[in-house]
Amino acid sequence: MLTLSDTTKEMLREMTAGSRIPQSVIIESSEKQERDNAAIYLACAAVCREESRPCLSCDQCRKALEKAHPDITIPLPSKKLKTNIISLKELRDEYLSQASIKPNESDTKVYLFFDADTLLREDSQNTLLKLIEEPPQSMLFVFAVQNAENLLATVRSRSRILSLMRQDTVDENIDEIARDVAKALISLHEYDLMLAMSYLNKDNIAAVLTQVSEYLRLALHEDNTDDTAKALARACPKKRIIRLIEATADAVEQSYTNIGTDLLITWLCAQYRRISWQK
Repeated sequence: MLTLSDTTKEMLREMTAGSRIPQSVIIESSEKQERDNAAIYLACAAVCREESRPCLSCDQCRKALEKAHPDITIPLPSKKLKTNIISLKELRDEYLSQASIKPNESDTKVYLFFDADTLLREDSQNTLLKLIEEPPQSMLFVFAVQNAENLLATVRSRSRILSLMRQDTVDENIDEIARDVAKALISLHEYDLMLAMSYLNKDNIAAVLTQVSEYLRLALHEDNTDDTAKALARACPKKRIIRLIEATADAVEQSYTNIGTDLLITWLCAQYRRISWQK
């Protein structure tokens, strides 16, 4: 039986009910059991054939819960390596080589990566990126991680991030600034972006930009219900949104270095405008 908090269950139900499950999902939590259980829940939802999925009681769900479903692949660390990583060769030869084979019992093949932020090196993530972008069939990639920022920005930008660490804890002021920045990205007036970005400082820049990324990622999904994300989706093609996500992720990473905050904000404003003006 899966043990999940009520808030996590609600978030997962919203992601899986009445619509197609996102092709790639990153589940972030400092609690391993919580993130792993949430990942298994999504895997159940992908293979379940009942009308209300996942039912967690049918034959397909039971196999998924027991980690014995033929269409759910769980890559493991390489036994030949001392660290808990998987080698690129093993990832390709033992796991990804089966990606083009049709599912046995369900309509979707699932790749479930536990502790993905330590399991997958950069070369492995780049290899997976090709499959995430152009899968040979219906596939679901689930990455359970302690910190999503440890994954490549390109993987994050193409995934729906479910952060269990930030449930109901986003500071209202941080969220307000983030929404203003997100709205300014689609404004015709450069002053609006400069004004919104002026509220960033060294203490809040990482939190604000992380929240901006959340609204941009939501905008990539047709089933989103957030007003800010819907406005972004109406104004920007998906390729532009992905470029905005990548620029934001780069800025978040730089915010943890010794770079000056004013310099970083100036750089990011330039990146945002360059991307927004592109046809």
